[in-house]
Amino acid sequence: MFFIHLNILKNSKRSYSSLTNPLDNSLSNLNPWYFTGFSDGESNFTVRISQKNSTNIGWVVQPVFQICLHKKDFNLLEEIRTFLGVGEIYNHQKESCNYVVQSLKGIKVIVDHFKKYPLLTKKREDFELFAQIVTLIEKKEHLTLSGLHEIISLKASMNLGLPSYLKIAFPDITPAMRPKRSDEELLNSNIDPNWMVGFTAGEGCFSIRITEIKAVKVGYQVQLRFNITQHSKDKALIDSFVKFWGCGKVYSRSKENKVDFQIIKFNDLCDKVVPLFQRIPIQGEKSKDFSDFCKAIEIMKTKEHLTNKGLDKIRKLKMGMNKGRK
Repeated sequence: MFFIHLNILKNSKRSYSSLTNPLDNSLSNLNPWYFTGFSDGESNFTVRISQKNSTNIGWVVQPVFQICLHKKDFNLLEEIRTFLGVGEIYNHQKESCNYVVQSLKGIKVIVDHFKKYPLLTKKREDFELFAQIVTLIEKKEHLTLSGLHEIISLKASMNLGLPSYLKIAFPDITPAMRPKRSDEELLNSNIDPNWMVGFTAGEGCFSIRITEIKAVKVGYQVQLRFNITQHSKDKALIDSFVKFWGCGKVYSRSKENKVDFQIIKFNDLCDKVVPLFQRIPIQGEKSKDFSDFCKAIEIMKTKEHLTNKGLDKIRKLKMGMNKGRK
């Protein structure tokens, strides 16, 4: 997931103006649960607090929602912007673009969406703190010192906590209680299929593994893999994926604080994974990886991968997928 400090936006080029009709998503094919799943993987909730001498308390508060992607997925950001009806898209440097919502009117649209279609990862905790800050701003509490202190306390429990300049300016701030959900609640998450496809678009991976093995005629074994990786703090949610898919396994990488959900059995990929993504298409560049993944499956169905010609076809598909795609 990309993250851009909001100060950088001052030097970024806006490539699309904001819309004026929030949540008039009749022009968008994006499912609301798909957007929530994608946001669970790729979005960021933050609150910018900066000094401004022209205000009565000397500080200004601005909540911001953003999604930063590779420039190849600019069209996906346009789709998201059309769906929500708010925000702007900025070109940033050469390789990335950033969808940003920072007007209070737009932020209220964001908050309303995630209250109706809740996030499932630990990001939901950041959102709930974010929503509390937005409520304080709506009540004009951010214009008072007591309200500002409350906002800073909430911000201290979000993401990576307070930056050093706020710790120095407000040394007596106590971080607010961070909302938490039990592992049992996470394990029993009611996952909408559109959420899963959106989350996969942000965090999933379709890959081909080719390993040398003497036991087969061509000297190589082909294994297809569907994988979703998350920070270990979301292990309970990832464990629930086994129930959702009815297959797959979860592996922990304790040294890296990561957890992987994987489906590698060929029949499960054919009978469960592919049909879902054919019924609910992935948006953006990852759709191309899925398309190549399906081509590899068709080659393997006919056992052509057991010939040198078929193996070469799969090698070419592998070379052009994921980071190899130009």
